[in-house]
Amino acid sequence: MLSQLIASRGPLARFPLRDGVREISPPQSFAGGEQAYDDTAGGGNKADLMASGQGAWRLAEHYARRPLQHWLEVGAGGGACTLGLVAAAPARTKIITDTSPAFLRMIRRKLSALGVSDEGCVYATLAGEHLDRLAPKSVDAIFVASAVHHVGDWRGFLAAAAGVLAPGGVLVIQEPFREGFLLMNLALEIALSAAWAGELSDDDVARMTRCRDATYFLSDTSLEKVGEDKHTFLIDEVAAAAGAAGFTRHAFHRNAHFENFGRQQEIRLNTPCTFAGYLLAFLGIHHGVSEAGLGVLRRRLEPALAPLERLYLQGDGPALLACVVCVR
Repeated sequence: MLSQLIASRGPLARFPLRDGVREISPPQSFAGGEQAYDDTAGGGNKADLMASGQGAWRLAEHYARRPLQHWLEVGAGGGACTLGLVAAAPARTKIITDTSPAFLRMIRRKLSALGVSDEGCVYATLAGEHLDRLAPKSVDAIFVASAVHHVGDWRGFLAAAAGVLAPGGVLVIQEPFREGFLLMNLALEIALSAAWAGELSDDDVARMTRCRDATYFLSDTSLEKVGEDKHTFLIDEVAAAAGAAGFTRHAFHRNAHFENFGRQQEIRLNTPCTFAGYLLAFLGIHHGVSEAGLGVLRRRLEPALAPLERLYLQGDGPALLACVVCVR
């Protein structure tokens, strides 16, 4: 089989093989538990398991200046992007990586359950800090779905990605951005200080407070971060870092997930979205704010945010997240 041939003779053959997984970086478990992550922020709760990866692949094809025969995914997690990528991509070599072997096994099970062949797929443990262990100019595309913010030296990661990509290849990432997240914090400050905050339970207030504090912490570039999440990004600093890394051009698709491009025909730079909807979804999915608490916020915050909401619905407003494509 092609996948077995690649595993035995391909670009990762020099790395140790354990239980079908190449060890580029030492394996490590996900801090919060792999299944718990998949059930909340991962792919396990998505109705459409294919749209994200299909959208990422469309972006790569749109911007790449070479055939996409060999690709790499960094930080695959539970496969929220991987499944659609494998289904959409006719590439010969598909290197799927995460630091956690449990996540990689989860992805294999999901592909099998969906009836998607993983022929040509190679699975490997890889930390973003070790991307430069791969051979120079060895892949045509690198995909990262919300995982660059886990890498301590993210500028070094961009430089390593530029080195691993062949000329004309693309780095395709989806990440949260500081401008929009600090705006969400402003909304949380209003909610936590307003008189109607008394309508929220103590537990919801505590969860919202942790969300606010975590965002301030991740936005503070003067602090050294440990743990899974380390950064949010500014658009200007990512653009400058991409140029310094050796990328020839870059494109920012503001306030779009990969899955937007899996569902719509047009590839446009600005995507209409709902600020309040994003904030409430983030609080519910990532911080466990109750349905009752979200109801209070919806009733109280949405009228206050109406002028801002109009900007986002027009495709304007600071970036909450963005899909970024850097061309080598």
